[in-house]
Formats: sequence, structure tokens, C-alpha cells
Amino acid sequence: MDSVLVLSVFGFTFLVIYLWMRKYRNSRLQHYEVLASDVSKGHKFYMEDIFPDQTYCNIGHYKIRQGACCESCGICVDDHSMKAANKRIPCKPVSQVGEMTSHHWVRGNLSLYSKCYICDEDCGTMAHMSDFRCAWCGRSTHENCIPKEPQACDMGPFQQFVIPPNCVKLQQKGFKGRRHYIVSEARKPPISNWSPLIVFANKKSGNNDGQYILRAFRGVLNSSQVIDLDDIPPEGGLEWCHLLSDVTARVLVCGGDGSIGWVLSAIENLNFKNPPLVCILPLGTGNDLSRVLGWGEGYTHDDVRIEDFLRRIQAAHPIKLDRYVMIRSYYIVHILYMVMSNYCSLGVDALVTLNFHRQRESRPWLFAHRVINKLCYFYYGTKDVLENECKHLNKKIKVELDGVPLTLPEIEGFVVLNISSWGGGCQPWGTEDNESEFKQPRYDDGLLEVMGLYSSFHIAQLQVGLADPIKLGQAKVVKISLRDSNVPMQVDGEPWEQTHPSEIVITHKCQANLLALNHRSQVNFA
Repeated sequence: MDSVLVLSVFGFTFLVIYLWMRKYRNSRLQHYEVLASDVSKGHKFYMEDIFPDQTYCNIGHYKIRQGACCESCGICVDDHSMKAANKRIPCKPVSQVGEMTSHHWVRGNLSLYSKCYICDEDCGTMAHMSDFRCAWCGRSTHENCIPKEPQACDMGPFQQFVIPPNCVKLQQKGFKGRRHYIVSEARKPPISNWSPLIVFANKKSGNNDGQYILRAFRGVLNSSQVIDLDDIPPEGGLEWCHLLSDVTARVLVCGGDGSIGWVLSAIENLNFKNPPLVCILPLGTGNDLSRVLGWGEGYTHDDVRIEDFLRRIQAAHPIKLDRYVMIRSYYIVHILYMVMSNYCSLGVDALVTLNFHRQRESRPWLFAHRVINKLCYFYYGTKDVLENECKHLNKKIKVELDGVPLTLPEIEGFVVLNISSWGGGCQPWGTEDNESEFKQPRYDDGLLEVMGLYSSFHIAQLQVGLADPIKLGQAKVVKISLRDSNVPMQVDGEPWEQTHPSEIVITHKCQANLLALNHRSQVNFA
């Protein structure tokens, strides 16, 4: 009897401890933090194989052809001088005590045609380490002119996007060996129209263009404003919106449609009092949402001038974007939820995307360039013209638009559009519709456009404007039922093979707050 009592007490105690640890773990998982680098330990260097001509080491003051550069403050050193630089030259601070932020002067290596903002004479023209540049405002000055200038830095022409270090308070967390800094407090600086910019990019995106984009923005902004999605989920960077809840922040997503959808979903799940406005710097291929909002079809790191892009953000205006939830049910009980911003499709175009996706996952090293990706898409599209794997799709699916059954013609592809750009820039529905039965398409009207595709060859004709799609209708709710076979499917460029029997229902979920460069909510490419 005593042994049973002891076992019961032991079991109950174990259960209580397990439940407490599970609850503690869940609370930890739901709490997000803005990580901050410890600049007291030194610079965040990256290696450069070839420096521009007339680049000098900030330690030895001699000319160097290769070495290391700090992505935050911009100092350049010979690779043997990195430790000395960490000890002797302070990096641009993340946090600073005081009512103002001082200029952070970096000696030498000024850009061509630099002018002293005090005397308006040329700077950095000497063939040695000379003159200074502020790592915050970007202004240049002569060494003799520094005493004549105000000590306080106004953060330069993009002050409305920068979180000054004197407005940031850090806190050290963790145990020995795993200690790190987080942003514990942030306050609004006395800057008119201040709207801090939080930048998200994955360093592996767009043939590794993401890492160059991250470095460039860390050189202009506070480094804790720039988030690498390969290391930190978007919720971590979005914690800025909680710390600065009375300010409407701007979020820049550098990547493709998948990264944009990930960040938009995180914003919706966090239920901000003052949700941020999202803008886009497109990387890689596709980028249909970026095209519609006027941000362009895609950049490489060689194309982007950060100052010019920040001016574009200043000129952008807010819009609303419909977001839809897709409910996928199998055998009634097994239910999956997905969120759609751009479009979804079944059949031939999803098959091409699925084949490309499988090949890229098996041989990622082969798909390191945009041209190779497009050639691969062309190959799979041409292959399907001959094989017709999605023939008689109309017999495999049943469709209802707002509860009304739809009679499908002979098709190989079925597409549901929220935005008017599809398949990497094609506008199949058009911007204006003369057919009275259809309304002009918009991305904020709560209506989905539904169309059919005859074949892969039909897609190619649509891409070059030699054919029209099969316009099947517009609806608020689209229901698709799979009958007796599996069908390739994709949502916003993410493909899979949809099993049968299953039912897919697409309904309106919410509206996201974005920034656009065009002046109409329909379609306008940059």
C-alpha cells in the first residue's frame, strides 16, 4: 500500500513538473526579442577579395587591395589588422547614453566627389588617409573643419528611417557563454514624420544577393534594424513595433513572394496596435506582387543603390491588399490552412513549378543564377507541351463560385487570381475589361478572378500577349473539389501535389497594409 502511495505521489509530481515546463516553454516561444550586436567586442567584418583603387587600411594607413570591411561603420583594414582594429577603433554604436547622438567619424576612404559640408570644398582628394565621413549621416568633412561643426548628428537625409542609438536601451540576457544583448526599450526621437524602417532579408536569397543587401542597409541604419531571416524569424524584428507602439513603422522585405507572405502572416498573427506598412525590394525571379505595387521585377546587389531606394520608399503611399485563407480538407477531418496573397493554381502551370522546385531541392548548386532558373522553367514548360500530363483537368476537379457550380471547358490549368500579375509578370486578365459581365480587377475589392488554361503552349502565348485566357468568372468564395486523382497545385509559387479526395475553399481573410509606388490600386508596373 505504501509503495502504491509513493508511486502515485511521484507520478503526480512528475506530471505537475512536466506541465509546468511545457507551459514555461510555450511562453518562451511566444516571447520575441530584438537582438543587438555587442559592438564593444569589435566590428562585424566581412572579407573583400578586391577593394576599389585608392583604398587605405584604417590601422596601417597604407594602400590595400584586399582585406576586411566593417558592414556597420565601413572601416577597411588589412586582414592581419582586424584584431588591432577591434581594440583601437570603436564601431558605430547600437545604443548610446545621452540626449543626442554624436557624429561617428571614420577616417579616410571617402567616395569620389565628396564635399565638406562645412566649407563646401573637395574632401578625400589626397593620396593617403585623409578627412572623415560620419557613419550615421554620411556627411564628409576635413579634419580642420570638425571643430567648427555641431557635435550632434541629425542622422542625415534619411533620418525618418533611422533609430538613433540614444533612443535605444539594451539589456544583457542569458548565462555565461550564451550571453547576448536585446533591445529592452526604445523611444521616439524629436524628428518630424519619423517612421523607422525595419529591413528583412535572407542572406541566401537571390543568388546570395541578400547578404550584400543586409550589409548595405546596416551601413545606413542602426544595425539592430536589419534582420537576417536565415538566423531570426520575422517576429523577432517585428518586436520593434511593440517597443514603438505609438509609431507607424515601415517594414522592407528584401526577397521574393514567399518572404513577403511570411512577414505579412507574422504581422497579422502578432495583432499590433499600430501595424507597420510593408514595402518590397524584390530579389530573384517571379516577384508578381512587387511588380503590381510598382517596386520592380527584381534586383541584384549590383543594381541596388540604397540611397535611391530609400528615396523611393519616401515617395510611396499606403494601400490595402486582400489576403485569402485556403482551407484544404481531406476525408472531412484532416484540415490544413494556408494564406494566399497573389494567386493559386491547379494543373499545368503548377506542374511546371513543382518540377522546378523538386529539381532545385535535389541540386541547389545548379540554380544559382536567374538565367539558369528561367531556362529550367522553359524546359519543363516545353516538356509538358509534348507529354500533356494535366490533360482533362476539367474532369478531375469540380468548381463552385459563390456556391454556384461552374461548368468547365476542356482545360489543363485552373488559376485563381488576387492580383493581376501572374507567372513572373504576365497580365492575363488585363488592367481594363470591356466585357460588361466582369468588373475591373483590383487587389482590394474582395473579389477573385478565375481563369482556365488550355495547355503549356497557351501559357507561352499569354506570356507574349498572343492569346487571351479563358475567363471563367469573379467570386468572393471559390470551392474546388478533387475527384479521382491527385493534381499538382501551387499557392504564391509554393508547389505540392494535392491528394484526393479533398476539398479546397478559398475565402477572404483580412487586408494587409502595404506601400506602393503606383497611383492606382489596379495595376501599374514600375
